[in-house]
Amino acid sequence: MRYLPLLLLLSFFSFALPACAQKATTTQKTKTKKLSKKAVAAQARATNDAAPVLTFERTPCFGTCPAYSMKVFADGRVAYEGRHAVPMMGPKELKLPASAVADMLHQTQEAHFDQFQASYLRGTTDLPSTIIGVKQPNGQFKSVTVEEGAPDNVKMLVTYLSNQFDALAQLNGAEK
Repeated sequence: MRYLPLLLLLSFFSFALPACAQKATTTQKTKTKKLSKKAVAAQARATNDAAPVLTFERTPCFGTCPAYSMKVFADGRVAYEGRHAVPMMGPKELKLPASAVADMLHQTQEAHFDQFQASYLRGTTDLPSTIIGVKQPNGQFKSVTVEEGAPDNVKMLVTYLSNQFDALAQLNGAEK
């Protein structure tokens, strides 16, 4: 008998809490629906600006090949991560002029990046790969992995971007 009040109290809360949670969820959904068109557009732009327009990654080999990745944003911000055999190890924030980013994107268009295959590999296990990703005009992000056997226009783009990003990563003559 002495547990009866406690049992009644627990019973009450077991029915009351789900109803309160349902009401809170409904209120939150209502608040979300009340966003203006301007707020939605601003949120879409912020999400778009938060996404990189270009990514570049060099993978390690069985030797001392430099390995790093970079995420490049339209405003010139670069999220760098040094992984192996590079002077700057770990994550770093770097900066490029916005005009340099625009030039790189222009070079990808000139090379017809949108027509590249997804990968150029021949199965050699100890070679490093270069992985390039570019935000396409339609908003989709395309990624291409290059190891060996790529056509000349692909090789030229890889060389151009490697030179740009190796300089930013301060490789200065490191094994490539």
